[in-house]
Amino acid sequence: MKRLKLLCISFSVLFLLLTACSQQPDINISETLGKIEEFFRQSEEMDTVSAFDGKKDVKFRIIVEKLPTEEEAIVLFNQIIDRFVKYSNHSDVWDYYNGYFDINSYDNGVIYEANKIIGEDLQVVTK
Repeated sequence: MKRLKLLCISFSVLFLLLTACSQQPDINISETLGKIEEFFRQSEEMDTVSAFDGKKDVKFRIIVEKLPTEEEAIVLFNQIIDRFVKYSNHSDVWDYYNGYFDINSYDNGVIYEANKIIGEDLQVVTK
């Protein structure tokens, strides 16, 4: 009987630990996205728009007048990722959320896309 109780307690503790460790951090995504948009809007040459699906997917678009080079686009995408970490106050934020980013030109539409999928490095695609 003692072994059964011990086994039940062990499974309960293990379940609680697994549940606690797999939860997303408590981040106000809307506030974080607002701060990132504000950061990029300080530049007169670009505008932004962002969205969050309420679960784990974050979308962020930078709209530009002047076409950036691929190197400049990669810098912008990395700034989005870095700002997300900074403004969310969670260094592990990308362990819980997927990021879908693009750079869009007023005249040419989407120029570059990037994805930051959980557990993967940033992947940039030229359109």
